[in-house]
Amino acid sequence: MPEMPPAPSALEASERALRSRRLVQISTLTIAGLAVIALRALVTGNWSDAAIVGAGITTMLLCQSMNRRGATESANLLLVMALTAMVSLLMWNGEGLRDSALLAFPAVLISAGLLTQPGRVVQLLLAMLVVIALLLLGTLEGWRSDTPPQALPSRALDTVIILLVSGFALWVMVGDLHRALDRLNVQIGQYEESQKNLTYLSHHDALTQLPNRLLGRTRIEQAMAHARRNGSQVALLFVDLDNFKAVNDSLGHTAGDDFLGQVAQRLRETVRQTDVVARQGGDEFLIGITDIRQSDMTTTVAQKVLARMAELFVVRGTEISGSCSIGIALFPDDGDDFETLLRNADISVYHAKDAGRNVFRFYDPSMNTRMQENLQLVAGLRTALAQQAFVLHYQPVVDLATGRLVAAEALLRWRGADGRLVPPGDFIPAAEKSGLIVDIGEWVLREACRQMVAWRAAGFAPFVIAVNLSPVQFRRGTMETVIRGALDASGLPAAQLELEVTESTLIQDSEKFIIALKGLKSLGIRISIDDFGTGYSNLSYLQRFSIDKLKIDQSFVRRLQDGPQERAIVSAIIQIARSLHLVTTAEGIEDEAVRQELLALGCAQGQGYLFSRPLDAQAFTAQVLVPGTVLPAPTAPPPPPAPPSA
Repeated sequence: MPEMPPAPSALEASERALRSRRLVQISTLTIAGLAVIALRALVTGNWSDAAIVGAGITTMLLCQSMNRRGATESANLLLVMALTAMVSLLMWNGEGLRDSALLAFPAVLISAGLLTQPGRVVQLLLAMLVVIALLLLGTLEGWRSDTPPQALPSRALDTVIILLVSGFALWVMVGDLHRALDRLNVQIGQYEESQKNLTYLSHHDALTQLPNRLLGRTRIEQAMAHARRNGSQVALLFVDLDNFKAVNDSLGHTAGDDFLGQVAQRLRETVRQTDVVARQGGDEFLIGITDIRQSDMTTTVAQKVLARMAELFVVRGTEISGSCSIGIALFPDDGDDFETLLRNADISVYHAKDAGRNVFRFYDPSMNTRMQENLQLVAGLRTALAQQAFVLHYQPVVDLATGRLVAAEALLRWRGADGRLVPPGDFIPAAEKSGLIVDIGEWVLREACRQMVAWRAAGFAPFVIAVNLSPVQFRRGTMETVIRGALDASGLPAAQLELEVTESTLIQDSEKFIIALKGLKSLGIRISIDDFGTGYSNLSYLQRFSIDKLKIDQSFVRRLQDGPQERAIVSAIIQIARSLHLVTTAEGIEDEAVRQELLALGCAQGQGYLFSRPLDAQAFTAQVLVPGTVLPAPTAPPPPPAPPSA
């Protein structure tokens, strides 16, 4: 196919329109002037001049007709050529260089400058000079009837000089005008290109080149309108990367940008061209699956996205494993407008992350109910923190052999508006996800330390207070400062404070926690691993973190007498602790037989309902501290623990 000519710019089109209007104006004015000249020629009987002028009028009308048909450039050229020829004939037929028609040449040059390109002006000027030369020669040689006066050569020279000067000035002026128009044309082109770029950038994400949230919303709403007319469905997939923060923290933000670019490319490759992929912001993306007519189509796309995200990424020479969580809402079932659909997809991705990540979840109305309940719960926690509605209960930890009190675990309780205590399992997860656990945990530390100092001041025998720490508190990086502040504010010796952390806390960021725990150990604080055996039990972690105590999870303790396998698990934990010179505390002891068996296995300490339920400070003082021991006491001395196996 032949190459199509480029489309004219707006400036070029405007310039053509201007020349078309000028042609009409100049030709109309010329026709009027020529009509007067023709009438005079007819009255005086000068038939030859009348014929020349009549031909000029006819040509002007022809030029106007050509202009109306779109041949403006040709009409302009014809007009200036016809005027030059007509003036030349009138001068030849009249008084030559003394003829008043000569005055028309500058006017024709000006008209040419307005109607044609600068090159045409030069050509027209040369033609006029040739006409002057011919008139001079024709007069001198007697080719025409005019009798030349002696001053005729001088008049011809003056005429040539005038035409040259005026023609040159006009040529320069027209040239400058066209160069200015060319520069303006370039600037307009650059402006139009900038406008296109700005329009693109205003609707696309600069990093991934995907549609941004504004354009993504527009396209998904268009797909929803199409589905509404055709009775089909649209699926909105909310894709949230699971490990983007780790990539940014470990490799830097530049590598994180490269990672996001690769994620965007994979998402585009996973769906059809008719589907929508947009960047919602940060590490969140939206996928709109359009024109769904098969029920399993959305599931298939979600599975493909998970599979593509699970493939290794190579970012700046480093292999990175990725994954994402996907929340899915369907139009029109889960929402009849974009805002509702997006909100429900967001709720779904929240539940996908709760399910362990790297999964997808379809929206269910019950999710919204649970989300509303969670929001109300978080709001209640904020109010409780502000109004000091939290209280601490204390559960004693005893020496299994003597029944002597050795420690107390501080357990958080929330007294609701109805006066009843809310179990920690009902609000601690929400506090951790909202970040409120940091402020709540700081309150627990200060209150536990304050209460211990109050008991010391009352003259009770010293023991250790144990406080649980959340992984969220450690991630803030201010744990050592908070604990120092609690100890300084209360005056409690660091040796009487024990911090309980879970195994999952230790392995989330081992190097960071090693530094934090070493700082805490340097204060003289004890460290214990809570619920040992339920997480990632590993001897190397026990060696690296300078642990003082292992707490055997109550799920193992309660099954201790169910069979040899359960007994072997508890025995193994106790033997690990003994080999590393760690203390063991068994949780959840509820009867004497379990206590005796733990003693036989070599467990040193225990806590549970056999000794006492968690009590508030007043009840703990009256039932535990005042008697000076924790009942029931051992019914019989335990047998000596078996030596550790080789």
